[in-house]
Amino acid sequence: MNYQYLNADQLVDLLRTADHGKDFQVVDVRDDDFRGGNIPGAIRAPSEQRTDQSVEDLVQQLKDVPTVIFHCTLSQVRGPKAARIYADAMAKARQPDEQAAAAKTEDLGTAPSQDAAAAGAGVDFSPNPYLAQQRTDGAQEQQVYVLRDGFGGWQSLHKKDPLLVENFDATIWG
Repeated sequence: MNYQYLNADQLVDLLRTADHGKDFQVVDVRDDDFRGGNIPGAIRAPSEQRTDQSVEDLVQQLKDVPTVIFHCTLSQVRGPKAARIYADAMAKARQPDEQAAAAKTEDLGTAPSQDAAAAGAGVDFSPNPYLAQQRTDGAQEQQVYVLRDGFGGWQSLHKKDPLLVENFDATIWG
């Protein structure tokens, strides 16, 4: 699997401590069910409007954001599918960069340092495990998540907090 699940309390921590749009980005893939509220700062990317080009554009737009979190209403179908498609497109877009870095290393006749190899071994010493890890080429490894229980679960926990839910309409969620 090329994404992981993120719990609501973990996203609350990010919203309260990290820079939205710089350290992380929430992507809402709901379609007509978007009405009734949303997570502040989320990018709207409706699943029914997804095309290869829109996915490539999103990858380009978020390439420097270390943590990307997808969700739909329940995060059972559309959110996970969007995360998988995005992560696959991100990996495909990154391949030419990795091939160029490998060719440059071969041209210089050098091998990656032990520190770089250890960094790529999946060891995370970050106090916040939801922020990206370093890749062996020195770039940030983007982490892709799906918000567990989607916006339905999110709004049931946080609908009264305007810092965590905006445009809330109780008649839709009642």
